[in-house]
Amino acid sequence: MSKRFRRYLVFTAGLTYILMLLGIFTASFGAGLTCGQRWPFCDGWMGLFPATIPSFVEWFHRLVAMVTGFVILGGAYAGWQYQDDRRVAYSITLAVVLLPVQIGLGAVTVTLNGLLPWGYAPIVQLLHYVVALSILGLLTVATARTLATSATDRVGRWMRVGLTGVLLAIPLQYLFSFNTVFAFTPTVQIIYYALLLGMFAVLVAVAVWSGFSTGANRIRWLAGCGTLILGTQMLVARRLWGAVPAGVVDGLTALLVVVVAIAVWLVHRGGPIEPPGGEQSTTR
Repeated sequence: MSKRFRRYLVFTAGLTYILMLLGIFTASFGAGLTCGQRWPFCDGWMGLFPATIPSFVEWFHRLVAMVTGFVILGGAYAGWQYQDDRRVAYSITLAVVLLPVQIGLGAVTVTLNGLLPWGYAPIVQLLHYVVALSILGLLTVATARTLATSATDRVGRWMRVGLTGVLLAIPLQYLFSFNTVFAFTPTVQIIYYALLLGMFAVLVAVAVWSGFSTGANRIRWLAGCGTLILGTQMLVARRLWGAVPAGVVDGLTALLVVVVAIAVWLVHRGGPIEPPGGEQSTTR
């Protein structure tokens, strides 16, 4: 497995992360709806050039989404051609399978009062975000496996640093969550989701890395629970069906603290994070 391929996967996962943040900004800014009447075109000359700042944001989001899609396709090709871990190849391939679904849902979400009057419905927005989160998760799985295969002896340290970082980030993300300290403006939403998506990716990676360590099943289970809690937090913050009571956010945050704190205690205890004696990757 080449160093170039590992770097390519890191870049692909990072670009997908940025695309999700850009999509959140586009939605919170209301930019997607500037093209709702004329999708797939927009306002401006011939419907191809942005006439306003919101339409520019929408077109820029489309451009980054197109580039990201081709980058993911390239990762799937490289995954089957230039490395031997089938789980890595399968993860990227599944992300590619989800791409047209995500593109279709993205198109539907901006067709309010246009081609599809029900396009901006909460359930469509929910599915759009869940599929995006799934793609990011699959690319994170592939990246984490690739990194761990090349440096199994470092996995324990990565788990310690990652879980500790997530625990320290929880109070910070709570400050930026809806209905707490700051008004939930587009800028605050970007900061909030940047933190949550980063924590989500770290916990997914920890769940993968625990497979490269003996006796780390409990850490894997806790990391998996943490990703589910974070996913729920992100969906709740979308407020697709109206305002959410502050107690829900508080409860999810408290539950996340408990889960991650236990994982941090286990990983710093040192016992369950020793590298295994045998090869962990699945080859062709």
